[in-house]
Amino acid sequence: MKIGLDTAPVSARGSYFQDLADVLAHYAPEHEYVVDAKHRGRIDLYHGFRSSLPLSVHLGRVPAVMTVPNLNFLRYPRLYPLSERLIALRLYRRALRQAHRVITVSSPAREELSERLSIDPAKIEVLMPLAARVPQEPPHQAELEHTQRKYGLPERFILMLGTVEPRHNHEAVLEALSAMESAAGVVVCGRRTAYSDFLLGYARERHLATRVDFIYELTPADLPALFRLARVFAYLPDAEAEASIVPVVEALRAGLPMVLSDTPVNREAAGNAAVYVNPEAPGEVTAALENALCDESWRQTMRQRERRRAELFSEYAVAERLMQIYTQL
Repeated sequence: MKIGLDTAPVSARGSYFQDLADVLAHYAPEHEYVVDAKHRGRIDLYHGFRSSLPLSVHLGRVPAVMTVPNLNFLRYPRLYPLSERLIALRLYRRALRQAHRVITVSSPAREELSERLSIDPAKIEVLMPLAARVPQEPPHQAELEHTQRKYGLPERFILMLGTVEPRHNHEAVLEALSAMESAAGVVVCGRRTAYSDFLLGYARERHLATRVDFIYELTPADLPALFRLARVFAYLPDAEAEASIVPVVEALRAGLPMVLSDTPVNREAAGNAAVYVNPEAPGEVTAALENALCDESWRQTMRQRERRRAELFSEYAVAERLMQIYTQL
């Protein structure tokens, strides 16, 4: 079977579908995988990520799978012009009804797709995303030292990875930092935004500037070392935030102890392999981070749970589930 894969999404970490094609080729080599299939001739199945299907797929009656990570243009209408929302809604409705299977990343997202766009829930599959490639062997000491020097990282730090915007509650972690007895820093990794500039000023006002670092442009190859160097991973989006499940999956697979906001999506990803907090409860956040930094028994327990949980997100597990979906069409 010749399987065509979309080129999107492309980010600072590279092309998701190129990585996916490599993984599928490794675990299911009996099939052919073509990235950017709309320019590569006849295919037997198409897997897309955009809000519409290529005309060649539609006209050729090619079985199609669509991955939909979120419906943010509906959830946060104030962030999108009316014309853009109407066009996106029309494209999504048409494409999702044409698609033979729809993939999303969580049960809440599945329900949202079904309710908001009237998609038959029977054809919506929940599949956790393929996270950053995890090396078979942990980074060597020289790699760790290079990454630490490159970004000027502190010896002990809490890592925050993902969108830098208010609904992700970075302030809660900075506030906890000022109250903790443990000597640790915070490293915020994400695209520079107006909110990241605000956070820098917030840290300076509270005399925390020397304990807060920002990485605006992370080299993808440095991510495994960054996870290895960090002491704790904190990810605290609101339940209604434009949040991705991928950072949690990456931290889980890297075996980094996690403090997460108590949201359905985070719980679905991490299960019992994390501690959950209410970002609006400062004492709760402070206590959880302090414990995660210092309690070695708890850290060991979490690592054991993460190893078991990470099997759900392995490259093999993702490839096997996708092949089940593909071969049913």
